[in-house]
Amino acid sequence: MFRIKAQKCKACGDPLQGRSDKLFCDDRCRVQHHRSSNELHALRTGVDQILRKNRALLANVRSKMHRQFTSLDCAYWLRRKGFDFNFHTHILHLSDGRMAFMCYEEGYMLDGNGIVPWQNPMNNPKILLSARPPL
Repeated sequence: MFRIKAQKCKACGDPLQGRSDKLFCDDRCRVQHHRSSNELHALRTGVDQILRKNRALLANVRSKMHRQFTSLDCAYWLRRKGFDFNFHTHILHLSDGRMAFMCYEEGYMLDGNGIVPWQNPMNNPKILLSARPPL
C-alpha cells in the first residue's frame, strides 16, 4: 500500500528538512524517542531514582538525625520522607550475625522494630565485616 511519509519529527513535531524518508530532525530527538519507547530504560531510570533518594535519606539520618531519634523513630522518619525499604544495592553480612542493607555506601541495620544507621567499620572498630554470610 502506498503511504505518504510524515513531514514532522516523531519526537518533537518540528518540520523535517532533508531526505524524504527522514523520521527525526536530529540525533537528540532520535535518542529521546528511542528511550521513551524502551520500557527497560524507563524501569532502570525509576529504580535508580529510588536508590538515589534512599541513599540521600540514609546519609541524612547517619549524619545528624540519628543522634536525637530512637531506632523506631528513624524508621518512621525514613518512611515519612519516602524511603522505600524494598530497594537496596547489596547486603553486608557482619561478624556479629547482623546484616546491613546498603544503598551504595550508605546503609542501615535492623534493630528490633526500628533501624540503626550503618557505621563504616573503619570509623567503628566494634563492627567488623565477615568474609561470607553465617551458615
